[in-house]
Amino acid sequence: MVVNLGFTSGSYLSLTRLNNFMRCFISILILSTALKAQDIPVRTGDISLDFSSAKVVERGKYSVLKAGLMSGLIPGSGQIYTGSYLKSALFFIAEIASWSAYFVYSKKGDEQTRKFKQYADENWSVVRYTMWMNEWMEKYGTPDAPIVQIDQNESLKPWQRVDWSKLNEAERYISRLSGGFSHTLPYYGEQQYYELIGKYHQYAPGWNDFDSGFVPEDVRLLQPTEKFKFYSLERGKANDFYSIASTSLFIVVANHVLSAIDAVVDAAVKNKKIKTKAEFGYDFNFGLRANLKLSVDF
Repeated sequence: MVVNLGFTSGSYLSLTRLNNFMRCFISILILSTALKAQDIPVRTGDISLDFSSAKVVERGKYSVLKAGLMSGLIPGSGQIYTGSYLKSALFFIAEIASWSAYFVYSKKGDEQTRKFKQYADENWSVVRYTMWMNEWMEKYGTPDAPIVQIDQNESLKPWQRVDWSKLNEAERYISRLSGGFSHTLPYYGEQQYYELIGKYHQYAPGWNDFDSGFVPEDVRLLQPTEKFKFYSLERGKANDFYSIASTSLFIVVANHVLSAIDAVVDAAVKNKKIKTKAEFGYDFNFGLRANLKLSVDF
């Protein structure tokens, strides 16, 4: 790109002055070439020489490290720093949207978890489950079957009325004899406790809509009840909410990384070398002329 500063001598030069100027001009060209090759700015005290010598200016306007760190901490801030305002808005909106989704769906997951746990506590009982196992062992077990003692004090919570170690022992016993029991029940309140009672058919007898008179020798014939199915769906909803929250958190992390990378690239691209060259020119019709040349390296 060439920008003419546009000042000229208003009169024609005489032939003698023209010859003198041409000799001077050729000398300046030779000197300018030498200076450019050495890339050393020279000040001669002669305005014509100083003005026509080439000068290269390299400008690193943006710090690549600063841009990356800014967007790594707050997505979009590095883009503001480099002047890319539209991209800054997009990264910042993505950040706000992702965090909002994370908090909203985490809260929904917590509320749904509270609801399905309450439903389980009201409709599934480890006492009913234990009573069913005791009946199975009495009908199909051996004389040394580990019958589980149940505390008759009904004012206690169901999980307080059963010896959990004996309960797990009975589960392992039935598993050895029939092969239908695949798990042992974790203690009440644990995450796995609430998962297993709504996932595996062996826990169907603990639901209060289960037909307690149905005690098949092959425990694989046990089928989930309507409350079992409903509970499983409700617990699944909570998992879905948490899955969305987890995905949102992943997007937050990805947004930080991508914004930082974009800011680094943006700063590097905008830190291209800018070269300026000022020189005299001579026009036979209009005389002395000054030009300013600007070029950008890509």
